[in-house]
Amino acid sequence: MDGILALMLSGVVIRPARRADVPGIITLFTAVAAERDSIGTEPGFDVAQRQSRILQSVEEAASCVLVAAVEDLVVGNLGIYVQHRQSVGSLGMLVARQHRGQGIGGRLLDDSLRWARESGLHKVDLGVWPHNTAAIALYCSRGFTIEGRRRRHYRRANGELWDVVTMGLVLDTHSPGSSHPDADNL
Repeated sequence: MDGILALMLSGVVIRPARRADVPGIITLFTAVAAERDSIGTEPGFDVAQRQSRILQSVEEAASCVLVAAVEDLVVGNLGIYVQHRQSVGSLGMLVARQHRGQGIGGRLLDDSLRWARESGLHKVDLGVWPHNTAAIALYCSRGFTIEGRRRRHYRRANGELWDVVTMGLVLDTHSPGSSHPDADNL
């Protein structure tokens, strides 16, 4: 309850994204991409294509797109994107640098996981840079576990090859697991 009160006092509202929010989401996305160390996208991405994908996701019931807004200014965005006919959602989140550490990411995450459960997803997954320890700690605090690390997986604009940590949260713990036993020497 203290987190909700703090968000209300700071004027930040967490809500489903609307069509009118798409330009603000693009502005935020562009700013975070320019940091070159928080999300996978770097400057030079196709803005029109990204805008079209966000708009499509906002309008689809199969996706969850949330914003954190101060009045009409988008300061955070989270999306859970569900592959057609799958029940696994892939999560992506960003918060404006000046608004980090204020509980916004946690509220976005909580609301999106509520949506995922209500939508019948059995799992939510994500990728995060290994150096983003604050994000990893936030995800772990909500029950996500580290499932692996893809070494030298993403080529950055400067030529470096970065690792990515894969994390997941299993929402359906009642359905039976695989009928194939895990290999002992994986």
